[in-house]
Amino acid sequence: MESRTLRENRKKNDTVQPLFLHPRDLDIAAPHLFWAAPPDESLLTSLATLGQTTPALVVETGGRPILAAGSRRAAALRERRGSVLSALAVSLDGPQDPDGPEAADGQDAAISPAVRLGLLYLASNLGRTVTDAMAVAAGRYFAAQGPIDDALRLAGPYLFAPDDRRGRLLAQWLTLPPALDALLASGHVPLGSAGLLAALPGETLDALMPLLAAVRWSRGSLSGALTWIAEAARLAGCPAGVLLARSGATDLLGRGLSPNDLTAGVLAALRRLRYPLLTTLEARFAALSRELARGSRVKVKPSQGFESDAVTLEISVKNPAELAKAAADMAAMAFSPVLPRLLTVAHEDEPDDGPDGGAGA
Repeated sequence: MESRTLRENRKKNDTVQPLFLHPRDLDIAAPHLFWAAPPDESLLTSLATLGQTTPALVVETGGRPILAAGSRRAAALRERRGSVLSALAVSLDGPQDPDGPEAADGQDAAISPAVRLGLLYLASNLGRTVTDAMAVAAGRYFAAQGPIDDALRLAGPYLFAPDDRRGRLLAQWLTLPPALDALLASGHVPLGSAGLLAALPGETLDALMPLLAAVRWSRGSLSGALTWIAEAARLAGCPAGVLLARSGATDLLGRGLSPNDLTAGVLAALRRLRYPLLTTLEARFAALSRELARGSRVKVKPSQGFESDAVTLEISVKNPAELAKAAADMAAMAFSPVLPRLLTVAHEDEPDDGPDGGAGA
């Protein structure tokens, strides 16, 4: 009678077999190879000097073998004439109990071949740092095979540590249109904003896409912008997309502004949607205060929210001479015709006509 050890060894030999294949006989862009990338210079150098030191994984189907892992190695060896790809044949069947046909894990038998291919690929990449964009690419693949919760139950342990909050964020992100994945990969939109974006109506998200692609958003800045848009739309009683078109924010995209200036301009335009009067007063106050304090070290600040007709004068000095100069400057300000206008800026009927006045862009 065959011993248990022999049966186990036979099972292992039936599951894993060494193979030597022509690299061009394999599909290196199959969907389950969701992290596939061109070979880098270090891999090319290693193959040229040491040869292939790590085998790829393939699944034999009776027809064309399926590459389960090792797409970069296969792609690199395609460029080397006469090279073959060393691989191990693995089975898509789950781990079997040597004493019975049923899977050791009761749920294992229900895993589809497509899902198992993805899991084999993840297992072959254990230890690799998983970026947010990589997690989403894996999540998209598994979500296409079944419910998102099932996808995360199977793939999650390969992607995240047990206490990693990105698992929850990934579930929210996978409800978003795949077009946003490129913005995550480019660093324009963070994974942490998944919940914020998932809560938006589809038409609002569509209207936001040009701004999402133009600015590198932090979660905080995007949260503030979305709050301003939502509140402004609610107060105005019109769709957010209509307000965005009126805001002038998208008009800034083609002006060749620096990234910092573009971000500041877009945020200012969106804040102006929500607080048109306040931003108008701020612009008017800024123009008048610059005129009042021109040539001095004095900084002029308004009252909180322009709630009182008062200003705060602030100076920073390093020696008595600077203090004397600041005192003289403030004495001159007391007789400036600009000061009364500054003190009553919230009561002026018409905005200042200068370049910084009014509510316009």
